[in-house]
Amino acid sequence: MVCEANMRKKITVLLTGIGGNTAQGFARSLLKFRSEFNIIGSDSDKYNVRFGNNYSDRVYLVPKPDAEDYIALVSRIVEKEKVDLVVPSPDPEVSAISKHRQELDAAILLPDHAVIETAQDKWLTYVALEGKARQPRSILIERYEDLERSFSEINKTLWLRNRRGAGGSRSFVANTLDEAEFWVEYWRGYGQFVASEMLRGRNLCWIGLYKNGELVSSGGYHRLRYFSAHVSPTGITGNVNAGMTIHDDRLNAAAEQAVAAMDKKPNGVYTVDVKENGDPKITEVNAGRFHASFYVYAEAGLNLPYYYAKLAVGESVKLPQRRNALKAGLVTIRNLDNDPVMVWHDDLGKGILTP
Repeated sequence: MVCEANMRKKITVLLTGIGGNTAQGFARSLLKFRSEFNIIGSDSDKYNVRFGNNYSDRVYLVPKPDAEDYIALVSRIVEKEKVDLVVPSPDPEVSAISKHRQELDAAILLPDHAVIETAQDKWLTYVALEGKARQPRSILIERYEDLERSFSEINKTLWLRNRRGAGGSRSFVANTLDEAEFWVEYWRGYGQFVASEMLRGRNLCWIGLYKNGELVSSGGYHRLRYFSAHVSPTGITGNVNAGMTIHDDRLNAAAEQAVAAMDKKPNGVYTVDVKENGDPKITEVNAGRFHASFYVYAEAGLNLPYYYAKLAVGESVKLPQRRNALKAGLVTIRNLDNDPVMVWHDDLGKGILTP
């Protein structure tokens, strides 16, 4: 899948959720090709929207995506700024933009809306993948008896997760039935929690870009450590403190199998979360958005947002290889009030003294 490059005007891209890491990573990736893109940002948070000034030509404050006038105001931005491409994040904006994509006069590279709705529900994702991809044994907790059955059929240690939401929201490791009952009832969560096998191996992620059913390119990532892991019952907070690009053919195969099970004709970007317990097992599929720490891919040689934008608006571009397209071993170290540090794994000890 290789095309000739051609010349055209700058592509104007609207990034929603510009106050968050995902949209900022997309913007930083495009800024590597500053002469080819205009970047417009929007956000619904009156404080976080100001981060957009660091990455965008202009920034707009919009209402939350469930507001009645959200789409109308996004459409107004599209018209005013002559936007060529809308790239939504986080999940609520992905869902809103997807549902109303026909109302926006700009290119939108997203999976079918039904696929997005399935992916944003961990239980529906589990059902869609059942028998088609390896995943931890799971049970939807609709009543107390489901907790009893989970401890009997799955494991003596359960991983409880909210079926919707990101960032490890409300996740909990329960070692006893009493602990599990307390956690679910505290959140009034019957019908909203999924109990799964607790996997202790590596925490991996894969990102793949698709166009009209074909894999364009992809790469893998090993989450080494999370921000403030000590304050989370599961050690997962959703924001990676340290992670590393990897080449892993088993990860590639498992992730591609999951996407194929979720979507007969994939379109746009998919991120697949994997935990190991011997073999890699799928724990989550996100359809239509990148994960928060993906900017390291661009630094490792795979600038997926660049290809995403070019393909979305129909421009020709020479494409990278489909798998393991980034350089392995680039570690990104992130903190709350510092720019990310990127260093090759073999160089971690260089320049560091010991007493």
